[in-house]
Parts: sequence; structure tokens; C-alpha cells
Amino acid sequence: MQMLIQKLLFPEKEICSEWEMYVRGMEEQDVDAGNTVVSIKKGQTVSLETYFNAFSTCKWVKYTSIKTLSLKIRMKGEAKIQAYHAVGKVHHVRDPRDNTKERYEYDAAFRETADAEIRRTEDGYTINFHTLYREGIVYIDIQAEEDLILEEGAYYTEAEMVNPVDLALGICTFKREEFLKRNVNLLLEKAIGNEESPLCGHLEVYISDNGQTVPKDLFASDKIHLFYNRNVGGAGGFTRDMIEALYHRNPSPFTHMILMDDDIILDCNVLERTYAFLQLLRKEFSGAMLGGELFELDKRYLQFEAGAAFRGTVIQSFNQDWDMRKGDAVSANEIENPVNFCGWWYCCIPAAFVRENNLPIPVFIHRDDVEYGVRNEKAGTILLNGICVWHPQGPNKAPVSMNYYDVRNDLIAMCASPDRATRGQVMNHITRGVLGNMLRYRYQVIDCMFKGLEDFYRGPEFLMRLDPVENHKKLAVYNYQFEKATGIKDEEVKHELAEEMKGHVFLWAALCWLLPSKNEVRISGYKDIGCAFRARRIYFLDEERGEGILVEKSYKEAFRIFFKYLRVMFLIFTKHEKMMGKWKNKKQQYTNLEFWEKYLDIS
Repeated sequence: MQMLIQKLLFPEKEICSEWEMYVRGMEEQDVDAGNTVVSIKKGQTVSLETYFNAFSTCKWVKYTSIKTLSLKIRMKGEAKIQAYHAVGKVHHVRDPRDNTKERYEYDAAFRETADAEIRRTEDGYTINFHTLYREGIVYIDIQAEEDLILEEGAYYTEAEMVNPVDLALGICTFKREEFLKRNVNLLLEKAIGNEESPLCGHLEVYISDNGQTVPKDLFASDKIHLFYNRNVGGAGGFTRDMIEALYHRNPSPFTHMILMDDDIILDCNVLERTYAFLQLLRKEFSGAMLGGELFELDKRYLQFEAGAAFRGTVIQSFNQDWDMRKGDAVSANEIENPVNFCGWWYCCIPAAFVRENNLPIPVFIHRDDVEYGVRNEKAGTILLNGICVWHPQGPNKAPVSMNYYDVRNDLIAMCASPDRATRGQVMNHITRGVLGNMLRYRYQVIDCMFKGLEDFYRGPEFLMRLDPVENHKKLAVYNYQFEKATGIKDEEVKHELAEEMKGHVFLWAALCWLLPSKNEVRISGYKDIGCAFRARRIYFLDEERGEGILVEKSYKEAFRIFFKYLRVMFLIFTKHEKMMGKWKNKKQQYTNLEFWEKYLDIS
């Protein structure tokens, strides 16, 4: 029995119109919503060595039970077809923006003719791959011998379904009704209410409304479940989804829980690929999480992250800023990295895994996905080309208060890590952050970092008593106000130091900081570091929004920060090891069903 495991995809206006992520080597065509036809002119050669339409034999052979593979395409016209196998290559370089991290760069892939049989059929072609390669990807090139119309296609296997799969999709939302409506209505149209979709009858949606503003009758479907939830951040919202779907649904039919942001761009084909992959997943990998790769919303070809690893004090994002229109990037992206967590913009977690009183820890807003992944990293995380979402990226626009959560919640996540940071590593990490922000006159950022540290070392009981909403409001006092600058031209923005920040530059900037200031304003890009030198003020310009923040050198603030720094270092030195152990021992208490029902006031 043949089983469809991966459909060929083509651009859709509302999702992604980057043709080279689907078909490479062809002239651009107009993309209308729901477009499923590709026109190829005589003499033209196009390639499916693309992010969405190549097939990852390395992942499917390793993790699933497939024994055969064929590609069937329905196409009008005569063509010469060639099948290929490609293996990606990468090299590592030190990240110039942060020398504690490495950047992963792709090289030219190794390519060879694939071991495959190509047959002409009544309505197109069938490509039977005789060898299931344990490395890389397979794909085809199509050379048009006359004008062609490629109507559709899909990869098939003769394997039988191994696992019954039923998906609960959990969304946490906070006053984003328009984003929520867009995605849920798409799910209703393309999957839940579409009898031709394999997801029909196997997918339900659970929505945790932390803002309690979504109308109860917004979605007229018994497959959409909406719950008003206490606002304790994303961790609380996603946990509520887990509880309602996997604990309170009695009996629960769901085998997996997908956690998804409310403001992403979603292609329902991603869910179908997830579903097919899980159906054939080998038993030894049944506990693994299946993650979604993240792409930027304003540059939909640009990959923001393909999984990440949290080690000690450093978060390493993999394959960042890769242009997935490039064939070399496609095969390199399938090389497995030491991932130990995936962001909850799209993350599929086995239900049995969650039901073992293995719920998230209540950390408000940030790093909840990091902590959960690190705590459960032995289960493994799988990523796959074509399983992705698009999400707005705004690291430069994050308020200063996020530094509080970064520091505090990173420390909480460390407690779950087998190679958790020593006090010396934490002291070094904080020192680097303090110095970097001192050179940029960002004293409020440092204050936020210190407060995050202090609250962590107050212990888990303190955190559980803390009202997260009220605390978040108090942190807002640290946020800078963006403002327009008069008389500043975009071309005056200096960027060179952002990419060339070496140790000697950092030292030079520090020495210059001690010298008397010049009465001038230094214009800088928002990310730049070490660029103040002797300027009295710096205007950090966010070019996208045309606004920035103005900061000023202050010896008074510097001395205040210095003495506070000494107190914080003493705190880390005397309490770190003891508090790490305390958090680790208490974690089970705060990740079980009984605790969460009380914490969320669920009756």
C-alpha cells in the first residue's frame, strides 16, 4: 500500500511567494492565493533542490520505517528528468558579534546522480529511488522539451502506518484577535473542515486566552476549544492548553501536543508533513520532540533559527541567517546539530511525555521553551526541512525589561542542564554584559540584569509568590523611550564596529571611556557596540522604525553601577551553588498537574 508522505508545494501569496524556496531556475510567475500550477518554458531547466520540495532521506531513513521512496508528478508535456542526491557541508566560524558563540556557514554541497528509475506515465512521470541514502537529500531536475505544465506531485512510500496520530494544537494568545482569527480560520478551512485533508478528524485546537478578550463564540466549531486563563505568561498559557487537552479531556485521544504562537504565518501543509512523519516514526524515537524551523516574516527566505542549544550561559542558534533559496543551504540545513530545545513558535511534544507530570515551569514571558527543552533533552529534538513557520523578528526592539527575564530565566533553565554553569561562568557572563552596556551608557539595562539575578537568588518560593503581571508593570520603568532625532541622516549611521568587535577594540573603547568626553552625539546602529569612544551622548537609531534612544555618559551612574556590581558578584559567589541545587530539587514540585491547577485557579 502506497502512502503519501510529502506533497510538492508551490508559492501562495498569503504564505510565501519566494519561488526559489519551491522551484529553482525558472522565471518568476505571478503568485495567487492557492496557486498549484507551475509553467515551464521549452528549453528551460528547473530544479526541485529546494527547501520545500527536496526530500530529506537522511532524516526519514534514520527516524521512520520507510523502506521505499517514489516521486510521482502530474505534468502536461514532454521533459527530460534527472534524479540527484546531494550531501551538504558546513564549517564553523567564530561569531564576530559574540565570540562565545560559533556561526555555522554552509559550503558547496556534494552532488551525484541518484540511483533511481524514471518512468513515463499516462499523466506525467514516476521516479522510483532504488537507494535510500542515509545522508543528505534527493531531488529532481526537469528539462522542458516543450512548454510544460507541472500540476502537482508527491513523494510516496510503501510502508504501512505504524502509529495512530491525533494532534492537539495549543495556542497562547494575549489581545491578538486578528492574528488568532487568521490562523484558526485557516486551520478550519484547510484542515479541520477539509475532508480531503489527512488532518480532518485528527486535529483539534486549544486556545488559552491570557487577555480574556476573545469572544467565546468567535469560532463556530466543536474542534476549537477556548479558555480564559490567568495571565502568567506564555508558560501559563501553553500549560493550560496541555492540561485541557491531555488531562481534562477524558479520555484524551491525543498522541501529540503542538505548541504554536498566535502571530505566526502558518502553512497547513506543515501540519500534514508533521502528521505523516509521526505516523511512521520508529518506536525508539517516539519520545522525541519535532521542532519547527523559524523564518523571518519580512524576508521569508531567511532562516532565523533551525533549533538551538543552551549550554552553560550561552544560547547557540543554529543555521542563523541562512538564505534558503540556495541549493547548498538546503542540503546543509539537514545536517544534524546538537540541538537541545526548539522554540514554541512551533513545537510538537508527545502526549505521553507530558502526562508524566512533566509540565513547564512557571516562568513569565521568556525562556519557558528553553527550560523545558533542556530538562527533557534526553528525549531528543528532530528538525526537518519544510516544517517551519514565519514569525516577526524584533530582537532590536525588545524592551529593556526583557533583560530581567533573560538573566533570571536563564539561571532557572541552567538548573535543568546537565552541564549547568558554575558560579565563575555566571560571574564572567554577567561581567561581559555589564561592561558592554557600560560602554554604551545603557545603565537601565544593567539595572534590569541585576534585578533578575537578585530575584533568582531569592529562591523558587519567592518566584511562586510573585505576581507576574504586577512585577512586569514595575519593570517597565527601566524601558527606554524611542524618539525621533532631528538633523540626523541615515547615511551617518556607523555599522562597521558591529561586525568587527574584537577584544582589542573592546579594550580601546573601555580606555577611551575613562577619558574626558567630547561634547558630541555619536550616531550608531541599534546593535553596535563599543562605538561611543569619547562621545558624551549616543543616539542608537533603529533604521526600520526611524526612531532611536538617546543615552548619555554619566560618571555618577557608572560609580553607582560599579558598587552594585560588587554586591551582585558577592551574591553569586556565596549563593550560586546552593541556590542551583535548591531550584533543581524544587522543580518537580512546580511542574506537576496539582501545582498548575492551583496556580492557574482552575476549578
